[in-house]
Amino acid sequence: MATSSLLNTQLRMVLETGVDGNGKSLFRSKNFNNMKPSATPDALFAVALALAPLQQHSLFAVERNDSSDLQA
Repeated sequence: MATSSLLNTQLRMVLETGVDGNGKSLFRSKNFNNMKPSATPDALFAVALALAPLQQHSLFAVERNDSSDLQA
C-alpha cells in the first residue's frame, strides 16, 4: 500500500486585474511558497485577507497547493 507525506504548501492569491475587450475578467496570481504544511485553512485564509489590502488589484480567490511524496 502506498503512503504519502506532505512536503510543501503554497498559498496562491488570485487577483482580478481587469476586463478584456470581450468583457471577460482577467486574473493574475501571486504565490507564497514555503508555508507551513501544518497550517490550517483558516490560518492561510486569514493571511490572504491580511495581504489583500496591500495588493494593487482586488482579491478574487484564495487557493492552497500541497505537494506530497508518494512511497511504496
